[in-house]
Amino acid sequence: MSEKSIPTEVKFGISPAYVINSIITLVIMIGFKYVVPAVDPLTPLGVEILGIFIGTLYGWLIVGNVVWPSIACLVLLGLTDYTTVTASFASGFGNNTVLLMLFFFLFTNILNSAGIIEFVAEWIATRKIAYGKPWMLSLLLMIASIVCFFMVSATAACLVMIPLIQSLSKLYGFKAGDKWPMLMMTGLVYVGSTSYLVLPFKSLPLIVFGVYEANTGASIALGPYMFIIAASTIVALILFLAWCKFIVKPDVSCIANCKIDTSKKMQLSSYQKFVLAYFVVVLLLLIIPNLLPTSIPGVQVLKDIGNVGILAIAVVFFAACSFKGGISFNQLFAKNVSWNIIFLLAAAMSISGAFTAEDSGITAWIANVVTPLVEGKSSFMFIVIISIICCILTNVANNQAVCVLFTPIVLSIGTALGANLPTLISCMMAACNVGMITPPASATGALLHGDKEWIPGKSAYTNGIVCSIFNLITTIFIIYPLGTLLLS
Repeated sequence: MSEKSIPTEVKFGISPAYVINSIITLVIMIGFKYVVPAVDPLTPLGVEILGIFIGTLYGWLIVGNVVWPSIACLVLLGLTDYTTVTASFASGFGNNTVLLMLFFFLFTNILNSAGIIEFVAEWIATRKIAYGKPWMLSLLLMIASIVCFFMVSATAACLVMIPLIQSLSKLYGFKAGDKWPMLMMTGLVYVGSTSYLVLPFKSLPLIVFGVYEANTGASIALGPYMFIIAASTIVALILFLAWCKFIVKPDVSCIANCKIDTSKKMQLSSYQKFVLAYFVVVLLLLIIPNLLPTSIPGVQVLKDIGNVGILAIAVVFFAACSFKGGISFNQLFAKNVSWNIIFLLAAAMSISGAFTAEDSGITAWIANVVTPLVEGKSSFMFIVIISIICCILTNVANNQAVCVLFTPIVLSIGTALGANLPTLISCMMAACNVGMITPPASATGALLHGDKEWIPGKSAYTNGIVCSIFNLITTIFIIYPLGTLLLS
């Protein structure tokens, strides 16, 4: 090591504001429980968890650093009566979503190193239907996102589409932080999330429908339900693109005036063809357990292995083959793995679980606060209030937990009102489904908040608020009236 590479003195590259906000973060995380009383059914543990959550959120938002507030969150959570430090880190980094994201990062590294994503980006950019047409290109990207959300999990869909959007943006000359790629990444999560509910065998509809049937003994008509959610997705797509084009107005001149050579013959090398075929096979293995019955040989095995296992095997196999000219095993972990997102998501998953723990009393406290607000209201006002509350809560806690909490409340009060229960349940589920305002809201939202290069500052928060408002509009003014007409 040369002498120039060794620092001669200790210097801290942090500002006074950073130090002050870091101290405030820790004060909130540690001191909240000493100043806020526990009001039944909220327990002292619940107050402590709320303090850690609020402090962590302050660190992510105001301090601007993702990693150390996430680690502090996991440590302090482990010092509560809820869990231990070891178990806190295990629940975070061992969470299925976190592991899925890690292995998908590694898998996309294989695609990136082979130039596949750049090839696909250039192929899209040279199609006549989108060439020189920024908003047609934007529409096609949103449609591609919807298709991805249909085929695989929301997290996997984002990890396929985000590198593609970034590569396409670079091809046109956009820089990280420019508005158009930022909006496309945001739209991917928002529009994709709305479409996620269309297929009733996805995890959230399955859970909610199961609770509904257990409580009522009836089932929701799937045909009308799928039509209604599909209609709301189309409206969501229109709202989002209209907002982008007419309100935000990003500079898209580099797309409109692009000089990409469309006459160039695009060819893949034999290695690239192999990698692309390998990706398609792995993608099919991820899709098959969701589409085919377990009675078909091999499907149950794939279901038992799970998405994480399939991706892990795919990565290990590829690395073990050590292809000439391919990416090495060490490079897989060293390149393009967003560790800040991994840490953020680990903390978000852990604190979200604690947030809904029975011993904390947080969910019971929320139920006690909410019930008086909605009792005695008309069906329409009831769904407006419930949708707003669910929208707020799903942005600080796991959407499945929020749905499980509110389904009995909606059914009980909805029955007393003589309301259309399938419609109320559909609206509640839709309101819970888009979590983008804060990192703990969802894994897909955490991807946006963790990518400070492409979505700098507080853009992920402000864009998340706009998308949540759009989601409320489609829930109240599309799903509710259509459900009233078509669902019984």
